[in-house]
Amino acid sequence: MIGQTLSVYLAKNFLRNTMFVFLVFFFLIALVDMLELSRRTARIDDVGFFDVVSIVMLRAPVLSENIVPFAVLFGASASLLLLNKRLELVVARASGVSVWQFLAPICAAAAVVGLVMGLIYNPLSLRLQASSLSLEGVVFAKNTGVTSDTTWNFWTRIARPDGDMVLRAAVAAERGKKLSGVSLYLFDKDGKPEQRIDAASANFAEAVPGTDSLPNRYVLERANILTVGEKPKVVPVMVVPVSITAELLEIRQTSAERVSFWDLDDQAELAERAGRPPEPFQTRWHSVLALPLLFVAMVLLAGTVSLTFARFGINGKRILTGVVAGFVLYVLTKLVVTFGSNGLVSPVIAAWSPATVGSLIAITVLLHQEDG
Repeated sequence: MIGQTLSVYLAKNFLRNTMFVFLVFFFLIALVDMLELSRRTARIDDVGFFDVVSIVMLRAPVLSENIVPFAVLFGASASLLLLNKRLELVVARASGVSVWQFLAPICAAAAVVGLVMGLIYNPLSLRLQASSLSLEGVVFAKNTGVTSDTTWNFWTRIARPDGDMVLRAAVAAERGKKLSGVSLYLFDKDGKPEQRIDAASANFAEAVPGTDSLPNRYVLERANILTVGEKPKVVPVMVVPVSITAELLEIRQTSAERVSFWDLDDQAELAERAGRPPEPFQTRWHSVLALPLLFVAMVLLAGTVSLTFARFGINGKRILTGVVAGFVLYVLTKLVVTFGSNGLVSPVIAAWSPATVGSLIAITVLLHQEDG
């Protein structure tokens, strides 16, 4: 077992290099986002530089989350390369320290980074993103009337008291409560087509207990009604009752990536009540818990291409191999998580299997390199 001084030294080196790489990527992302936002706001009156900077800095943390695994990979590679270049690892190995002993503190530090990212950084970045969306909505609403939560080509399926309804809107705002360019497809309890309604706009209204005799409903304006077996007709206002609350409607449109880790479990239960599959929230919950293992896998992959340089010389192809391996692991992680979110595989398998397999492969390579 190596001493505490060496363990702290290795962990500090790794954390310092990882932070440096992360900050470089962070400011690059913020710069690109600022240029794009400046282009979008160039023709909007009364939008100052401070507004643009505020929006960018509020949403940069959540945009930067996806580059943290690469920051860990590059930070670990840089740390091991520098230690090799200064022959510090050679001295450590000569004194009887094995590769596993000086990788252990770096892996432990990577696991801590994963916990901090999932349990602290992500919830805070989501709060900042919510503030940026509010500010962006105010900025863009000055001239366009379009808010930051506007969705184009909006689709959802909603239960009615006497059947189901498929709703499509060209533009939706406020999580599906305000719609424009609306088409409704109404089905009876047996699933047979009953009506199609096209409307210029629709607004969701929720019943107020004790003061409102109407149920929850969508209020349609300038509705063109096509009923099976009847002639088309146009009405200025039409009310379509729906069996869904405003809260459940909002839950249906909530992305799992926009929910804090601490709320994912409750959100999965609410989604199930709203008729939405809970798998996206369950997969996201397990993915956050698996971040420490994913970061450990990145460190081990860095070790496979960084620990032999002192003996065999620096080889650019080996560095590229490590970068490609980390990128492939990241892509596979995202791909399998997508399968889990769509219910194709178990959320537990989707979240944990890529990092587990990546770690085992890296350990196998290290065993072959170090122990033959």
